[in-house]
Amino acid sequence: MTAAVAWRRREVPGALGLFAYLMMVAFWTLTYAAHWGSSGPLWPQVWLLASFVGAVSSPVCVWLLTRLLTAPSRKVRWPEWTAVLAVSVVTVALIVTNDPLGLLFGPVAGLGKAHTLLNGGPWFTVVLVHGYLLILLSVVRLIRARREAVGLYRQQVSWVLLGLTVPWAGSFVGVTWGPVFPQLDITPMSFLVTGAVFLYAVLGLRLFDLVPVARHLLIEQLPDGVVVLDRRRRVLDLNQAARRMVAEKIGSPLGLPAAEVFAHWSAALYDLRDLGDQQLRLALPGGRHLEVRVSSLRDDQQVVQGHMVVWRDVTEQQRAETRIQAAHEELQQRFLEIQRLQVQLREQSLRDPLTGLHNRRYLQKQLALLETETGAVYSVLIFDIDHFKVTNDTYGHGGGDRALQEVAALLQRRFQDQHTLCRYGGEEFVMVLTGPPAAQVQSVAETIRRDIEGLDIDHDGQRLRITASFGVATAAEHGPAPEQVLLAADRALYLAKNQGRNRVCMSPPGPWLTQMGVAAPD
Repeated sequence: MTAAVAWRRREVPGALGLFAYLMMVAFWTLTYAAHWGSSGPLWPQVWLLASFVGAVSSPVCVWLLTRLLTAPSRKVRWPEWTAVLAVSVVTVALIVTNDPLGLLFGPVAGLGKAHTLLNGGPWFTVVLVHGYLLILLSVVRLIRARREAVGLYRQQVSWVLLGLTVPWAGSFVGVTWGPVFPQLDITPMSFLVTGAVFLYAVLGLRLFDLVPVARHLLIEQLPDGVVVLDRRRRVLDLNQAARRMVAEKIGSPLGLPAAEVFAHWSAALYDLRDLGDQQLRLALPGGRHLEVRVSSLRDDQQVVQGHMVVWRDVTEQQRAETRIQAAHEELQQRFLEIQRLQVQLREQSLRDPLTGLHNRRYLQKQLALLETETGAVYSVLIFDIDHFKVTNDTYGHGGGDRALQEVAALLQRRFQDQHTLCRYGGEEFVMVLTGPPAAQVQSVAETIRRDIEGLDIDHDGQRLRITASFGVATAAEHGPAPEQVLLAADRALYLAKNQGRNRVCMSPPGPWLTQMGVAAPD
């Protein structure tokens, strides 16, 4: 029954070895039972010879079981097969040929007497030593596996160890000191204990169902490099991934300083005075990047006995991060460019393309802001170029444009964005001056008027002279609504024009339009 369960799980490491072992001990037990149950001079001898085939083959199956169970990832190579099978093959050949030289059972005693180490031929001694050596190696392998296993897996190994040692311990005692019962080998019968033990291990402890993965295999097959260093930073152990990082001229790295074994690494890892727990990233020659974690290895008294260095190749991740960073920077540049263009477009939408001054839309925004300020002190100055239509007719629209540009340049030179300067439309300009009193505003307007009158404009070799009329109003006298101040300044401009142009007129406080007899402009 146990062999049937092992056969159904033969793909699990060790299960096929257990199946072969149980089938062989069953063959040994059945043939030995047939030896005692048969009569006559021939058949007892035949069955006894057949049982000896099972006896010499069972240790091989024990070795195969433990080998597959404890080292499933390492293939059995031909030298191992030769050392394990050679004795059994020669023994079976001697049995088949009836041992003509008496090498197996001795020249006189025969198989029936060859129960102990002192009886039988020299090859019988080789068979015993070889068989028990295989058993001993298997037991040692299981003891080591049990020491490394934990929990349920340790119980599994313990029961496997019990199932193997009980019958073979009895066999060893019988062979070396003589059988407990004369002419009776109890080893085949003790395999009933083996079957029961393995049945419990398979069904009760789920042997070959829950299969442990050896810790050393986990470390060895990790894609991350793992190196163990002692307190002097010499290499004590390393896995396969770490071996690929060893300097080319290094043979065995064990016992060598880590700085020598990994000479091409950045010195940052091994030149630190305090190689404590830390995590860092190293850039290696050739463009490789490693993420390195250093962990202290402490004993039961928390004394540092060494360090474990684990690294992961993050070259692709670093490249991806570099690409993402480059893309992010490019996006930032594009975003800043978009912001710049938005500001530029917004500014362009608020400026007059011909003169570079702000336009009427900007003026409306500034006036709206002034309206929200309680007690704002400001004045509005409006002026236009006198007889501008005559200028256009005389010098063409290019001459008129030239005159507008020269006036705008004059304003920008004098005020340098200290006040709001706008081209209101056509040949008309508006200035909003914050802060100065009415008398000072009138003085500012008069200065601008004289400067405009003194302009000597060159247009296609022709000298162009212009004048301007000004209207001024203050928020203190015509506010608080900015539209009212702007309207008062506009009507003061018309007053200046009615009085002969090229002059500055202040808008008087109160209901002044009817007093001066000036009609409101259309």
